[in-house]
Amino acid sequence: MPEPSPMTDREVWILAGEIMAEHGKMTADYIIDRLSNVLGDRVAVEDWRRVAAAVDEISGHARPC
Repeated sequence: MPEPSPMTDREVWILAGEIMAEHGKMTADYIIDRLSNVLGDRVAVEDWRRVAAAVDEISGHARPC
C-alpha cells in the first residue's frame, strides 16, 4: 500500500490557522495530542511537525535558525 502524500504548504498553513482559531491557548496541547496519535506514520508525523512550526511562526514564537 503506498504511503499517503504529505500535506502541501498551503494545507499546512490553513490547518495551523484553523487550529489556532479553534483552540487558542490550548493549541500546543491539541497538536501534541494529534502527534501522539500518528507516531507510527512517518508522513503524518512530518506534517504535524510542519503544522507546529507554522503555528509558532504565526504566533511569533518561532526561534531564528
